[in-house]
Amino acid sequence: MLIQPCEVIVKTLIPSVRAAVSRELIEKHGLRQVDVANFLGVTQAAISQYMRGARGGIMDLSSDEEVMEVVRRIAEGIVKGDLDKYEISLLTCEICYRVRRKGLYRSSGVKMKGKYKEAIDLVCREYDEMRERSGILERLK
Repeated sequence: MLIQPCEVIVKTLIPSVRAAVSRELIEKHGLRQVDVANFLGVTQAAISQYMRGARGGIMDLSSDEEVMEVVRRIAEGIVKGDLDKYEISLLTCEICYRVRRKGLYRSSGVKMKGKYKEAIDLVCREYDEMRERSGILERLK
């Protein structure tokens, strides 16, 4: 069976989002690794690996301000207690949408082979076509 696009997202984007949120919570808000681990539902060892770059570094989200704005909203919501798990999940989906829409999978240099490459192509194809159509419409104005 074909690997589904969301499987690739789980292997690449979700760990990168966790790493970005972890860095935000620890570096900007001064939380301890163990507290961040509890909020994110992972182990303290995973947070330590995120902080060292040994895990969650497949995609560097820090270069995209629009994506990082959502990462900051998640971190602030966790610190203030404004967001429940459902809202955090929705914001994570928002990051996925933005990454796909902006073509960050292609520009991030995520290297996938075989069946995973095919799934990445599916992740990107719809948004590649939308960006192309948008460019055509802009040129016609």
